[in-house]
Amino acid sequence: MSKTYRLTLIALSLFFLLVVGYGITGNMAFVLNDFWFTSGLLLLILLSLIDQPHFSKDSNIFINAVTACVSLLLVEKANRDFIFWLFFSMTIYLLLSSYLLLWVRQKQLVEESNAVKFFSRFNREIGKPEALFSSFFLWGTFKQFGAASNEFNALLLFWVIFIILNIPSLSRTIEDLFVSKKEKRSEGALGQIFGVQSKNTFLVKMYDSSTRVAKARIFDFVEFQYSTDQLVRRGILLDTYLLNQEQWVKVLTNPQIENIFAETNHLEKHTLDVVYKLKDIPENEFLQRFVGIITDSSTINKIRFIFNSKIEIYEGQLLEVAINNTTVLYQIVEGVAKIETLEHKNQTGLIIGEAIQLGTWNKEKFQFEQFVWVPAINSPVFIASDIEEPELEQDEYVIGNIPNTNYPVTLNKRTAMSHHLAVIGVTGTGKSIFARNLIREYLNDSDVKIICVDFTGEYEGKFHDLNPKQVIDKTVSGQLFKDIDFIEREIGGNYNKDTDASRARKFEVSSKIHAEVKSYLEGDDQLAIFELPHVDNTSGVLTYTKAFFKTLFQIAKQEGNYGKRVCLVLEEAHTIVPEWNFSGVSDKVSQPLLNSIAQIALQGRKYNVGLMVIAQRTANVSKTILTQCNTIISFQEFDKTSSDFLANYFGQDIVGSLTKLQFRQAIAAGKAFRSSVPMIFEVPEITE
Repeated sequence: MSKTYRLTLIALSLFFLLVVGYGITGNMAFVLNDFWFTSGLLLLILLSLIDQPHFSKDSNIFINAVTACVSLLLVEKANRDFIFWLFFSMTIYLLLSSYLLLWVRQKQLVEESNAVKFFSRFNREIGKPEALFSSFFLWGTFKQFGAASNEFNALLLFWVIFIILNIPSLSRTIEDLFVSKKEKRSEGALGQIFGVQSKNTFLVKMYDSSTRVAKARIFDFVEFQYSTDQLVRRGILLDTYLLNQEQWVKVLTNPQIENIFAETNHLEKHTLDVVYKLKDIPENEFLQRFVGIITDSSTINKIRFIFNSKIEIYEGQLLEVAINNTTVLYQIVEGVAKIETLEHKNQTGLIIGEAIQLGTWNKEKFQFEQFVWVPAINSPVFIASDIEEPELEQDEYVIGNIPNTNYPVTLNKRTAMSHHLAVIGVTGTGKSIFARNLIREYLNDSDVKIICVDFTGEYEGKFHDLNPKQVIDKTVSGQLFKDIDFIEREIGGNYNKDTDASRARKFEVSSKIHAEVKSYLEGDDQLAIFELPHVDNTSGVLTYTKAFFKTLFQIAKQEGNYGKRVCLVLEEAHTIVPEWNFSGVSDKVSQPLLNSIAQIALQGRKYNVGLMVIAQRTANVSKTILTQCNTIISFQEFDKTSSDFLANYFGQDIVGSLTKLQFRQAIAAGKAFRSSVPMIFEVPEITE
């Protein structure tokens, strides 16, 4: 019910009341002297039609109680019977309880305690104008005229018409009929604003389709003049509802829509609150980028939005939202289908998207920076637009892009190497191809030496064009295994204690490995393979591997790698550095190897030795090693152990996406990336 029509209705209601009052009393003295008029029907009309036409709040009840107390003072002492004191007690209760509720209530009513809910709803029933002042009016007319009088019957009939026929509700129906005749035939008129959901979202009740000239479709652009501020707005139709056999739509307005029509004139005539469909829409890309609107329960780090768009979106898609004139970017991590109850068991289906904040994009630094506020409810959400191509700094390499955008994910190779990198993912996700391509990028730096620890035997073939050498010559390697077998037999036959022969042979093993590693580091070859001869992590293999790592670390400490940066690539890391309960051999054999590699993980950065750990599952890999990897790239994972471990790096919101990642998609986070927030990215197709 519009303000103009409500004021007109109050004027007519008071006019008829004055006519009835004059007719039964013969004069106008009742306006100032009679309780039934001044504090009964007068307040009933005023508060029902002007102040509270739809519902009452605690503050309204408080005002009603104050007004009722004042009006009761008009009753002469001679007429203050039992009912008067009952009314007075009831108004005092409403006054005190509603005032107390104003102090106590801190949340929405549905979230309050049962006691607060009960008293608030009870007060709203007995304290609403129709209940409180109707009782005053009936008691006042009975006291003055008596039940059998014509005056009482005339005023009772007026009250029946006002209350039983529900004048506030009936007036809205009359208004709709009135507007229908005048406006529904207006060119482009679709419906009338019924309510406001936020400062930029309006709820519109559509005219009957049989009388409506223009047809309304979702995503139509509209124009209207809002009665509250008299401003002319442009908007777009969203979310159609069928409620109580009537069609309702939501109209979204925002600066982006206004910009579309910046060069066009407004419609010539407007009826306040009537929504008109616009024709001749200027060219724009609004609907090609519009995704939906922000909904409740959004936070600074994670937004929820109602998906309502012509375009398709996917997990990992980059979105943008304007917050205080700043564009903030979010990445989709989840979608939820939801049913929303409207009224009287009517329901509508929604798709709620969830996206985590990446931040604002710094054009100078080409990185995301965290933004510390939350978007307003019903703020529009758009697909992110492209950016300028970044200028890479030295040692930087673009490993991929955020899906369907040109936002780059840039890795600092030097940092990734020195602070250790882990590449994780199940077979068939693109993990190994990505890792091998990254190794080739590392080799573009002339001071880099890479040693691939490989028991699969495939690295030599994959890097055949680079002519990789064996870091330990195969002939020497064979002799070393014989020496290790001799040492283990010698110690085993002496109650697990060294003999002179075992000590001498250990020295020979150490010298041979030292000579081989030194030869490689001083030579011109950049890529070498440390090949394990067995698939199983047997005692001999682990002892051999331990001796190699120990010697490499000693050279790094004592000789500084002869001026080179060394990257150790641990392919199938669960075999080389297994978690203790997956080692397959005793702790006595496996623990020294883990200690040797852990020493590199903990101190290697000081001596220019870094790790690239490649594994299928984090559960099987030593956590001592993994926790030292300051950069992690995870392709698809399914097991809970991996998710729990990676949640410490990525956060709980995004780690749930691990199981849903597509081929060549991964989550990246860590020190080697410009941005500190984890993000889903897509690796370009790589041809080996």
